[in-house]
Amino acid sequence: MTAADSWEQVPTLRGEFVLLRPTVPADARPLAAAYDDEGTLEYFPFGVESDPPSAATVEYALASGRQVLTQVDLRSGAVCGSTSLHQHDRQRRQLTIGHTWLSASVRGGPVNVEAKLLLMTHAFDTLRAVRVQWNVDDRNARSRRAVLGLGATEEGVLRRHARRRDGTWRDTVVFSVLDTEWPEVRERLTARVHARTGGRQEWASR
Repeated sequence: MTAADSWEQVPTLRGEFVLLRPTVPADARPLAAAYDDEGTLEYFPFGVESDPPSAATVEYALASGRQVLTQVDLRSGAVCGSTSLHQHDRQRRQLTIGHTWLSASVRGGPVNVEAKLLLMTHAFDTLRAVRVQWNVDDRNARSRRAVLGLGATEEGVLRRHARRRDGTWRDTVVFSVLDTEWPEVRERLTARVHARTGGRQEWASR
C-alpha cells in the first residue's frame, strides 16, 4: 500500500501499552463504561459531540468523515477512550489529531503519550505528512500544557471558532508539529513513554 492509499484507510496502531483500532458500533457500550469522569467532555463542541458515549454518539462519529479510533489499554484489555484523525488533506499532506478523551483510570500513565507517538508515527512515517495539528479550547489549560509537552508549537488563536458544550463561544488555540521537527519529537516521546514521567495529563482535545 502506498502512502497515498494509506490516507484513505483507518489505521490500526499497536504499541506496548495501547492499541488504537477503528471504532465500530459495538464499541458504544465499552466506551460508555470507560467514561468515568463527568468533566471529560467539558471542552468538546456543542451538540452530539459533547454527549457521553452512546450508540447515538458512536453512530454520529462514524458518519462524520473522521477516522475514529477506539483506544484500548493493553494491560487490562479494556477500552479506555477515543481519538480521531480528521481534516485530512492529502494534497497538502496535513491532518489534525483531535476529538480525544481518555478514561480517568489510565491518565498519568503511558497510554496517552504512547497513543500520540503512534498517531504521529503513522502521520509522518506512513502518510509522509508535513504537518500535524491540534485544536484546543483556549480555556483548557491542562490540554494546552499537554500538547506543548509533546513538542508542538503554539501558532495562534482562531477567535469565536466553535461553541462549547455549555453553548458559549470559544476561541481555539492551534498547535502543530512539522516533519522537520518530528525526529526530535519522536525521541522525546519515546523516552517519556518508557520513563512514564510528565505527571497527569488531562486529555480531552478537539
